[in-house]
Amino acid sequence: MPVKRSEPSLPLLLAVSAIVVAALAILPRFIGIYQTELLIYSMAFAIAALGFNLLLGYTGLLSFGHSAYFGAGAYAVAFIAQRLHVQSMELLILGALLSTVVIAALFGYVCVRHTRIFFGILTLALSQVLWSLAYKFFWVTGGTDGMRVPRNAITLLGGLLDFRGAGAYQRFIYSYYYYVLALFVIAVAIMWVIVHSPFGKALQAIRDNEVRAGFVGIRVRRYRWIAFVISGLFAGLAGALWVPLNGLTTPDVLYWPFSGEIVFMTVLGGFRTFFGPIIGAVAFNYLKVYAVASSQYWQLMLGCVLVLLVLVLPSGILGTFTQPPPWVRRVASGKGAFVGASLAFLVALVALFWVWTDRFGTAGDLSNVIGTVAVIAAILAWFLLMALVYHRGGMIGHAWLGVLALLLPPIGAVVGFGGPALLVLPVLGFLIAIGLGAVLPSRVPTEQGA
Repeated sequence: MPVKRSEPSLPLLLAVSAIVVAALAILPRFIGIYQTELLIYSMAFAIAALGFNLLLGYTGLLSFGHSAYFGAGAYAVAFIAQRLHVQSMELLILGALLSTVVIAALFGYVCVRHTRIFFGILTLALSQVLWSLAYKFFWVTGGTDGMRVPRNAITLLGGLLDFRGAGAYQRFIYSYYYYVLALFVIAVAIMWVIVHSPFGKALQAIRDNEVRAGFVGIRVRRYRWIAFVISGLFAGLAGALWVPLNGLTTPDVLYWPFSGEIVFMTVLGGFRTFFGPIIGAVAFNYLKVYAVASSQYWQLMLGCVLVLLVLVLPSGILGTFTQPPPWVRRVASGKGAFVGASLAFLVALVALFWVWTDRFGTAGDLSNVIGTVAVIAAILAWFLLMALVYHRGGMIGHAWLGVLALLLPPIGAVVGFGGPALLVLPVLGFLIAIGLGAVLPSRVPTEQGA
């Protein structure tokens, strides 16, 4: 009996990846410099989340100390640039990677001897050691003032690109965007090869049952240590790419809340999927930026999002499509439940859009809070509606309708719709998808065949 494929074929994956990379390459031509800067941050965080997921998603180890390796990469770049006066970004990255490998190898040697909560507590404790050193040794690290990395003192591609003179900031942002994009693509490709290699399959065997993995000859502790070092290396690369854009690194990037943010990114996207952490990092970066801009209570908003995510979508954004939670499967399999739930989400989407535009006539900080909460809730309703439509018709049946619905808002904006009229086309697209889902037979697999 043929084995059912759980992942898309390699040619399809390469084709989709090429389209995404091409879209990212031309995107700066259509967006402002601030949005381009946010995308650079997102790609740096995505590299860190991708490395973290090698431990969490593929090895089954939850680390609470990955800020240590992100911060190590950032501080290494700052120290080499400021104290050794190195300008080449390639040499700065090389120094950051070497520093991160040493720290990750030492910390990993201690941590991989333990699992579960003991592993998590050890990683947290060791990361706090680095934070304390950066905080206390102010004559080396600058203490709370941090260490600056001037953009005009950095060159790219072996000195071919420098950023002095008029328009230096704009030239740096756009040049650095493509530089980070290239390294991001390389990092994703390398991680894909790692997780699909025999080494990656051994890590998954250790995650599923370390006793049986040891019985078949896998050296569990050694494999975990190597995975730990590779994971730290990716986080260090992310920190090295982050700090020139930020212009400053402080002990905050070594503190435990930043480790929590890396965990949040991975869980948000789906830690049992390869691309989930990338999606989660991008979503979290934009979510945090707009939450911080809207209210001083942005931590409360992010906390509520995390609680909703764990309760409603435990498998994350991408994981909801590849590994739907039981309630999504049950609702999508029944005609009446599918139609009722889909219409309820659609009504909620329209109501939340109205709340976002009206905000009950409030002003100031309260208005910003209401608007941000309405947007987050609307995105959640939109996403749940997409998931139901997707699973009701299967990948071939109605996925294209979901994609069409996602593309309709920008289409509406281009053709001149404004305000509430912007929602007309998506609503019509979803109504068509719901109607077809009610008429056509369900493609949701049964519990026996799932």
